[in-house]
Amino acid sequence: IDTRLSEVEKGRSCPLGWEIERSEFYLRFQNVKEEKGENLPEIMTEILVESLEITEEKMMDGMDEVFCVYTRYSARNNLPREVHIKFTKKTTKTRYYKWQERKY
Repeated sequence: IDTRLSEVEKGRSCPLGWEIERSEFYLRFQNVKEEKGENLPEIMTEILVESLEITEEKMMDGMDEVFCVYTRYSARNNLPREVHIKFTKKTTKTRYYKWQERKY
């Protein structure tokens, strides 16, 4: 009975742990203006290259995917959609956070 209970507890705690691990690779941007026909990955690459002071090729290699997320809050308040970037490594996201801390 104890082993069954521990397996159930592991099963319940695992999705939360997975979600935390997954979120370590994502970075969320708000109020990024975009127009029709623009290439969103290129826009985000330019923003990140300026802040992290690395080459554009390195940044493009470090980004896995870039996508917009539609939220009710942004629709109600007529704001641009949130942009989420998934990085291939956690270090890229960590470098951006460290840059933000130094900036402010």
